Amino acid sequence: MGSSHLIGNSSQQEHEQGRAAAGGYDSDAARGKRHRGAVDDGLGLSASPSGRARAKQSAASKPPPKPDTPAPPSAAAPGGPGPAHQGVPALPPLPAVFNQRVVVGPGKPPLMPDKAGPFGSRMTTGTLQVALTFDDGPDPKYTPEVLALLDEYQVKATFCVVGEMAAQFPELVREIVDEGHTLCNHTWNHDVALGTKSKAVIRADMQRTNDAIHRAVPDAKISYFRHPGGAWTQAAVDVAKELGMSSLHWAVDPQDWTKPGAPAIEKVVNTDTALGSIVLMHDAGGEREGTVTALKTILPDLEKRFALAALPPGIDEPKRHGIELPVHAGQK
Repeated sequence: MGSSHLIGNSSQQEHEQGRAAAGGYDSDAARGKRHRGAVDDGLGLSASPSGRARAKQSAASKPPPKPDTPAPPSAAAPGGPGPAHQGVPALPPLPAVFNQRVVVGPGKPPLMPDKAGPFGSRMTTGTLQVALTFDDGPDPKYTPEVLALLDEYQVKATFCVVGEMAAQFPELVREIVDEGHTLCNHTWNHDVALGTKSKAVIRADMQRTNDAIHRAVPDAKISYFRHPGGAWTQAAVDVAKELGMSSLHWAVDPQDWTKPGAPAIEKVVNTDTALGSIVLMHDAGGEREGTVTALKTILPDLEKRFALAALPPGIDEPKRHGIELPVHAGQK
């Protein structure tokens, strides 16, 4: 894991305090409310009918379960130690529902820089949890299929959305948030060269994307930025931070955008994922049948070995050009 993940950078006492403060896993409703800016996690929202309908359709087409087989030596109990070759420190197993809320205070993005990531971008979650991330959407065909599978397995993920897609399909952005997933800014039109341009151009692109997301979900938390192609520059990371966003890289990349086929995607994700991994996949940007098919194997496999969770959406108010917007009624 990256050298700046919380387990490695904090004392054991701080780690235990973080565990105690977490108070258990966020419910779907609580995470959705927190993403929208609410602070009262005690009030619930019912699951969307579309999510339940999709889950039933997906369950009907799900292949019969395979006979139980012994777990491979490298497999870990839910929330427990990952494969040794990843260099993850051995820690006592934790329940799959463990959730450490990684937020670093008012006016700051929710994750600290990662010394191992390009220009400090995050390669790991900073916790024992694994984060599945999906890029380039929302897409009217594949995003609902991915959401249905995540709903079926009760897994929360992080969606890195492209601004022009968010503007075209705002109802899908709302569904992503309503179902408790986290949002990430992935530029307006997937400009791989964005980071090489002036800070003014970078800022305008990021802000335009955030504005498109906020038109769909006015009080959504957008605490992450992912540069297309992983073509990070210091300027892109700096501007993202000014807008209250952590730069989000990855540790596991099956290169599903090259359409290598479901078996190849499954093999990379199921083999390379370790404690704290951020996994990169795509729900848009082209034909994604292989990714959707692979998820039917990936989700149950990873759930047996890790706690899967969306990255924390953050607690700060959305920002525009580094200036905090007015606090909504009922918020602290």
